[in-house]
Amino acid sequence: MRRRPIASAGAAQGSARTAYRRGTAGLGADSEDTMRRRAMAMHPSSSNRKLKILVSADAEAHIVRILVHGCVSSVNLHALDLVVRRAATLSPGTNVVLDLSEAQAWDSVRADLHPDSITARLTAQGAAPAPFPLGVIAPAL
Repeated sequence: MRRRPIASAGAAQGSARTAYRRGTAGLGADSEDTMRRRAMAMHPSSSNRKLKILVSADAEAHIVRILVHGCVSSVNLHALDLVVRRAATLSPGTNVVLDLSEAQAWDSVRADLHPDSITARLTAQGAAPAPFPLGVIAPAL
C-alpha cells in the first residue's frame, strides 16, 4: 500500500508528522505494527501498576469494604492510605475492611500493609480521622 505525503508543496516540510511519515515510509506495514505494539506496551496503563479500587459501603451495618486490584507498590501506597482515610471519615465508628486478596504487593511494602502500620501513617500525616476499626485481608502471595 503506497502512502501519499501529508504535507502539500506549500506546507512546512519540518513538521513532526511529515518526519514520521518520511522515517516509516520505506519500512512497510509490519514495522509500523511493531512500533505501535512497542508504544502500547510502554504505556503506563498496559501493566498492572495502577490500582483499581472499588469502595462499597453498607450504611446500616456501618461497614466500608475497599476491594483492591492491581499491584501495591511504594509509589501508590500513599494513594491507598488516602482512600482508607476517606472511608474512615464517612461516619463515626465505621468499620473499614481493606481487602487486598485480589492484589499483588511488592515484598518491600508487605510490612506497611498491616493495620497498625496504616493507622500510624495516617496519624503521622496529621489529618488522621478519629480512631476506627480497621481490618486488612492480606494480599495474595
